[in-house]
Amino acid sequence: MENNGKYNNFNILRLIFSSTVIISHSYPLTNNKEFFVELTSGQIDLGVLSVNIFFIISGFLIFKSLWYSKSMINYLWKRLLRLFPALFFMLILTLITAALISNFGVFKQFDFYTYLPKNLSLYKLQGSIKNIFENNPYPKAINGSLWTLHYEFTMYLLIIPLIIFKNINKNIFLAIIFILFLLAVYASLFDQNLLENTISQFSLNAKQFYRLLSNFLAGILLSLVNIDKIKTNLNISILVTVLLLSIYIGLYEFISPFILPLIIILVGLSFNKYSWMFTEKLGDISYGVYIYGFVVQQTLMNYFSFNPYQLMIFALSLTYIFAYISWHLIEKRALEYKNYL
Repeated sequence: MENNGKYNNFNILRLIFSSTVIISHSYPLTNNKEFFVELTSGQIDLGVLSVNIFFIISGFLIFKSLWYSKSMINYLWKRLLRLFPALFFMLILTLITAALISNFGVFKQFDFYTYLPKNLSLYKLQGSIKNIFENNPYPKAINGSLWTLHYEFTMYLLIIPLIIFKNINKNIFLAIIFILFLLAVYASLFDQNLLENTISQFSLNAKQFYRLLSNFLAGILLSLVNIDKIKTNLNISILVTVLLLSIYIGLYEFISPFILPLIIILVGLSFNKYSWMFTEKLGDISYGVYIYGFVVQQTLMNYFSFNPYQLMIFALSLTYIFAYISWHLIEKRALEYKNYL
């Protein structure tokens, strides 16, 4: 498996699609219907599309991290450093915000004190605190983006056994991943109750699990193939045309698991000097944008009666500030210890 280096478009892609999550959320948070859903006759939710793309990119990059890590401990340590320091500080700031909104009345509530540990666990999420955001157009929910983190962390754990195949024939390994990918696509489309009882034991929804797993496995598949050959033989514009045609004829749900990953990884691996320089100077703020966006939006809606477009503008501006601070003061510094274990 080839290491394609750091000169790529993945950081800008993640930033774009973490931002489109905020755009997507701006509609339900103002009690409006998202334009993308209406435009595609209900086939595409911009937020769902963005999360699918996160998992495609994550599968592609995280599997490489597993493959090249010096040990399983080192691999898990890097994943923990990437997720938890920023999440911890975001949750602390959320609690400070809740205290200010309630004039410190939440200090008397038990659910105020359980919010941090439950959400930091990833698997026992607490979505609300009594008396916080209860009068918002989208009431009670404090951070509707956090649910994907325990799916992502689950993917990090699930792929660990794959490393035992590292020394077998590459084509056999590729065939194994491809079969798992096809099974995940089949389950997400036709049999969402498959192993539902087992999956629910880990606080996961089977439908969401199979959808996200299929995207994650697609990313892994594309990390295993000869990517230079794919780039030569496939034209991105043709793939995009096929994807748009699938929307027009109402078959997006069935076509996208196979076409969307190719588009995203091919675009990600192409190199644009200006987008790369932009993200290098700004920093890798996409994770911060993702975890801060919803709570910033709900806080704004607690004080103002914004329409979706006003909320997008103000929320994106404020969230970028928080995400920039998070990357440079917390995330980047935490990652300096990635080779400590």
